[in-house]
Amino acid sequence: MRVLIIGAGPTGLTLALALRHRGIAYRLIECRTGPERWSRALGLQARTLEVLDRLGLAERFLAAAHPLEGAAFHFPGQEVRLRFQHVHPRFPSMVVLPQYETERLLTDAGAAPEFGTEFLEMQNGNALLRHQDGRLEWAAADWIAGCDGAHSSLRHSLELPFPGHRYPQQLVLADLPLEGLDRARMHVFPDRPAPLICFPLPDGHWRTVALLPPDAPPPAQGSLAPFQRPGLTLGEPSWWNLFRISQRQIPRMQIDRRLLLGDAAHIHSPAGGQGMNLGIQDAWSLAAAFAEGPGAVGLWAGRRHGLARQVIRATDLMTRMMTTRSPVLASLRDRAFRLVAGTPALARQMESGLAGLRYPAPPA
Repeated sequence: MRVLIIGAGPTGLTLALALRHRGIAYRLIECRTGPERWSRALGLQARTLEVLDRLGLAERFLAAAHPLEGAAFHFPGQEVRLRFQHVHPRFPSMVVLPQYETERLLTDAGAAPEFGTEFLEMQNGNALLRHQDGRLEWAAADWIAGCDGAHSSLRHSLELPFPGHRYPQQLVLADLPLEGLDRARMHVFPDRPAPLICFPLPDGHWRTVALLPPDAPPPAQGSLAPFQRPGLTLGEPSWWNLFRISQRQIPRMQIDRRLLLGDAAHIHSPAGGQGMNLGIQDAWSLAAAFAEGPGAVGLWAGRRHGLARQVIRATDLMTRMMTTRSPVLASLRDRAFRLVAGTPALARQMESGLAGLRYPAPPA
């Protein structure tokens, strides 16, 4: 058996290592000409650390990541803290590691992507590839796995619809120096009209995420205005980005011997830090299914599609809760935050969700 993997982000890199772990031949191609350095996804859940542990990599990731001890909710005149209770027996519930570092560690572990190799189309079960020098190649494989993100070329070649919707809010992201917050926690400012979330990064900087209302004018490139709050001192950003988020899901993750996983199959709001984790877990469980045979792959496709649908619903609810413009709903949301932080049983449930423990445990 030989698997062609399209896309060397966290999902494709994990699939490559998981296949190697099981003695299954693969080829991993990536249209980019080399690694990129911006943070994008950040959170690694305990459930994902279980996958990395199966690959013998958990300790490397923990050494590189920034641990979180909990969360802080900032209300006018009050800070409410939620302390993590360590719901997983071995791993922290969530650690912060920029996506480019996740990709570096997976690549260093031997995933071996072929950069500058682009998938173009399928014909008679073969894949047409274009190399960086313009050379074309027909590549044969028993299975083709599209791990090439929200704009997946494999999904387009299969003419699969990607139904869903785009949220009206704009997101502004920046990585920057920041003073005035405790680095042991993620920080949530749910105040209207533009909620703000701040994550400490391993290099001493912070990832700041502001959710602008639909009718807000786009801020100037590099503007710090969306992130300003009383008591915070902001430095010059090393990365700044403005974009909109969507939620979408393909009708099915398997078309004959072609598979789609990670963002190529499902995208959703970044609320809760689910996306990269879901893709990594897609990849590990797919490798286990490959080892069992074609019937197991079909079962994998159905189960993972159902799980992604649940995640989309949950993240949509969280996004709507954070961006509500109703004073009544905002008041109820803030009371809910206070209640969860002050009730150990509810705090444990929230932490379990952040840790990914509502997902199935990774197969052996």
